Amino acid sequence: MRKLVLVCGSLFAMVLLFSAGPARAQFVLFVGPSGSDTNGCTPSAPCATFQGAINKFSAANSQINCLGTGNYGPITITFSLTIDCGDGNVGNIVSSNASAITINTTAAATIVLRHLALNGLEFAGTTFGIDARSFFSGTLIVEDCMIHGFHGQFGAGIEFNPNNGRGLLQVSNSQIFDNFDGIIVFPASGQIASVTLNRMELVANAFDGVVLTGNVVAGTMRDSVVGENGQDGVETSASQVFFTIEESSIVDNLSNGIHANSAGSAIKVAASTIGGNGTGVLASSGSIVSFGDNHVSDNGVNGSFTSTTALR
Repeated sequence: MRKLVLVCGSLFAMVLLFSAGPARAQFVLFVGPSGSDTNGCTPSAPCATFQGAINKFSAANSQINCLGTGNYGPITITFSLTIDCGDGNVGNIVSSNASAITINTTAAATIVLRHLALNGLEFAGTTFGIDARSFFSGTLIVEDCMIHGFHGQFGAGIEFNPNNGRGLLQVSNSQIFDNFDGIIVFPASGQIASVTLNRMELVANAFDGVVLTGNVVAGTMRDSVVGENGQDGVETSASQVFFTIEESSIVDNLSNGIHANSAGSAIKVAASTIGGNGTGVLASSGSIVSFGDNHVSDNGVNGSFTSTTALR
């Protein structure tokens, strides 16, 4: 009898498991280049736009997949969401007078964006590729994306402003170019932003490549190129900054390659090339510390690290 009860219990658990499958599946929707927003956003009847799919969600922690390369339109994200166009596809968002992706959350969220191309069409107003100025807290992950053409003054490829707790920004394998600024990180008063930039190209932006400002910013940039920007490659002006640059090229920026510009800035640089900038290294305030294995040459003025620390 006891064995029979155990077997029945196991079968009941399996029934529950399989019956739960369809309920979870309703939170994975699909868009396609020949879709329609009147469809159900299924693989056989995809929606036409990201916003059309988002409007069908009834809960957070959802996902949108692309069935092919297409132009899927500007979107506003208000909850945890993954958008993934998958290897071989590009989710284009072309925006002539507004930000491509606006993030406006009122609770902690995790947002993942993969295989997207955001184009601002050189609009003169202040717009962003990813506008996360109303990001409550949580994590924003951007992978394998291209962001360009957001030209308006004070706009940027990405602006990340956590405003109610710690925010984590992770950007990898992406190109951010031809914007006003490349990436701006600006945690609100009393808040913290943690930043990881890996295998990035931040080039040919009108002003700065990377700007770390606001309250407290901590993080790292690795295996990246920050070059040909109109002012600074990396500029830090937050009240506290703890930022490490590793195995990266900071080259051909018109003003400064690396610029510490607040008393609380603490930048460390390892195994990196700094060349062709107006000034290679400038600590107007705070510190820029070398691990002693950098290559600094051919700048208008090479500048000086505030100190050198031994590799350990």
